[in-house]
Amino acid sequence: MRTSAVQLPTFQELQSIFASEITRPIPKEKEGIHFTDFSTILSLLDAYDISSSFFTKVNNLEQVAQPDVYADMCAMFDTLTTRISESCEAPDMHPLLNNLYDYLSEADEQKSADLLFVFGSKSTTRTDTALRLFREGLAPKILISGRGPHYEDTYGHVAEAEMLGRYAIEQGIPKDAILIESESITVPDNVKRSLTLLEETGVAHKRILLVNSPFAQRRGWAHFSKMSDVGTTLMRVNTDTVSEQFSRNGWYRNEVGIRTILKEFYGLRISTLVNTA
Repeated sequence: MRTSAVQLPTFQELQSIFASEITRPIPKEKEGIHFTDFSTILSLLDAYDISSSFFTKVNNLEQVAQPDVYADMCAMFDTLTTRISESCEAPDMHPLLNNLYDYLSEADEQKSADLLFVFGSKSTTRTDTALRLFREGLAPKILISGRGPHYEDTYGHVAEAEMLGRYAIEQGIPKDAILIESESITVPDNVKRSLTLLEETGVAHKRILLVNSPFAQRRGWAHFSKMSDVGTTLMRVNTDTVSEQFSRNGWYRNEVGIRTILKEFYGLRISTLVNTA
């Protein structure tokens, strides 16, 4: 079992994660569509002459379950982490590294919406951005989602979403403007449980502003794009601030930043294989 966000799960943990998430039907029109593109990380792997088979030759979860395949995948990410760290000051590598971050952090023009969606976290950074947008009148509701990471023992503890909801109220946001989804443990679980909650409560969600950290924005958007009803408008909004450790020019200069950004591509690939993104 992992003990930190930058570690990759074992395949057994991956199975436990899938078992913990709720199920939700994919809109029929989107069953065969994926909202991912791996060209940026494939270019980087090619530049370092590292095998890209995890992204190009693995076609289903059954293959991932094979011990040698999963071991090769983990070795690929470890090797890539080392090579990025060794060459982080090489100017010729910066365009390739920036391309990874730019892909993950694409944002959209901010327009009025039915709802502000906040992916839960341990800091208030994402919530602060949502509060600013709420005060600017961009949406009448804020939905905060997330109990906490699967690798943490969060049962019996206050969920991240509940703590952030209390924080929002302390900052002057009306209680009836806030919705809380406090059971999800992963990004796809955030999306599936939240969409189900919105349907059950009858809250309008045809236009959603997705508030997330820049490096995590693509994965959240990909799952919403896959799971939301056809015709839903999704607008990506990155947080107003980001620490240097996870910034566009800083992530590849520290191991935690490197592993965090690479793990986003791992998550996107696994989600493609299980058809949730």
